[in-house]
Amino acid sequence: MNNDKLTEKRSLAQITSKTHDLNRLFRKADAISKLDKELDIALPDSLKGKFKIAGYKDGVLKLVVHSATSATRLKFAQSELMSKLRLNPILKDLQSISIKIRPARYKKKLIRKLQLLSNENAQLLTEEAGQTKDKDLRDVLLRLAAHTNRTPE
Repeated sequence: MNNDKLTEKRSLAQITSKTHDLNRLFRKADAISKLDKELDIALPDSLKGKFKIAGYKDGVLKLVVHSATSATRLKFAQSELMSKLRLNPILKDLQSISIKIRPARYKKKLIRKLQLLSNENAQLLTEEAGQTKDKDLRDVLLRLAAHTNRTPE
């Protein structure tokens, strides 16, 4: 069986030429990607990379952001941003910017960084554990004292 047709590299235009809807989607995604780059250039440094374009229709540019803080900052810089974006031929009819806040769906997992005790503090905890009558407290103090970078003697 000949697999030449399957392994042949084809351009995106060739793949989507037979499917009008797919071709339209790829063109729209490409246009939004280009507008995203234009947006990043026009944004102040403190806001670069925080916004994504959700769409542009009837003179309204829809932006999505993950935090209300960034949305508020953009509101203050909105008139200047619109002036810069209108220089782009695609956005020459820009009338307003709509900002939607969509928090991230996941939270970053916190990584606990173990802080090591100094040798002096570890020695103090060990001595205190030796003088403590409560067995549970002694065990906790000894475990704390073990969090040091010293080598056991």
